[in-house]
Amino acid sequence: MHTCSTPGNCPKPELTLPLKRTNYQKEQAAKRLASITADAASAVGNVQQRPAGGASIARAAGAAGPSRPAADLAFPAAAALGSPALPAQAAPPRQFAEQYLSPLLQRTLTRPEQLNNSSPDSAPARSSAPADAQDPLEPVRLPAADMDVWLFPRIRDDLRPLLGSSARDYSTAGIISAPSCQPGQLFAADELLPQDSGLEADISWSADGGGFELKLFGQDQERVADKLKQLTARMQHDAGSAVRIWISREPGQLLRRYFGGGPQEAVAVVAGSSRWNSIGIAEQWLQRNPHSGLRLSMERGCCILTGSAGQMAAAASGLAGLSAPRG
Repeated sequence: MHTCSTPGNCPKPELTLPLKRTNYQKEQAAKRLASITADAASAVGNVQQRPAGGASIARAAGAAGPSRPAADLAFPAAAALGSPALPAQAAPPRQFAEQYLSPLLQRTLTRPEQLNNSSPDSAPARSSAPADAQDPLEPVRLPAADMDVWLFPRIRDDLRPLLGSSARDYSTAGIISAPSCQPGQLFAADELLPQDSGLEADISWSADGGGFELKLFGQDQERVADKLKQLTARMQHDAGSAVRIWISREPGQLLRRYFGGGPQEAVAVVAGSSRWNSIGIAEQWLQRNPHSGLRLSMERGCCILTGSAGQMAAAASGLAGLSAPRG
């Protein structure tokens, strides 16, 4: 329905532009965003220009007034803008955790430095408790197979009766003990003990049964220890062979006491797996070498060959071959 009197000539209403309303929320958001962006740019510049000591250039130049560390500004700005994380020096993990994580959550997290405080190139951490130092005068057991070898650097008064050294003035003792007696024990003692006149030995040996025992006495614990090692190594030589041969061209008093022989005679002992095995092996060799001049006898359960020093020297290589393994 037209309101004017002449509908065909009604004037057209003028176009009215829409009213412009100010959006205060957007303006405030834009201002805050611009402020955060400016702070972030300033913080990044301070981090890049920070000297080795950690202070900003402005502070190093003596700028007045307290300033917030750049590391504190970098992380909130980057988070608000959605930019990539800054380098590690701009925001240390611990500082980030303390500022942006709740105290309860911080307690449930384990910090990396608590797991391993050492770098890959550093030496492992040492225990604060010092290790107990061994007393140099404490008895020491020396390594040996099928034998007990002990060094007593100091002979205490209550130990002298057990060692049988009550009437002796030696300060150091050594013991070699084995469950059975073997001829090689006497051959080793007869060869090595006379080389050191400062040592004295007591020997208990019997081929009829029982164990072997050697007590060594001296004033110098190093000399006693070295002699114990030499004796042990010589006694264990060829211990795993089925047939063992011991030869002495100039036997001493110790060998003559147990194996007989004249003053000018050399001695060789053949030991097999049994008494008759020893005799059979020695007799085989004598049958194959009828001109050796050696004589066969039995002393204290051992098969013994005796003869002159020249005869024993000529037969030594052939006798030694009896202990070689046979295919």
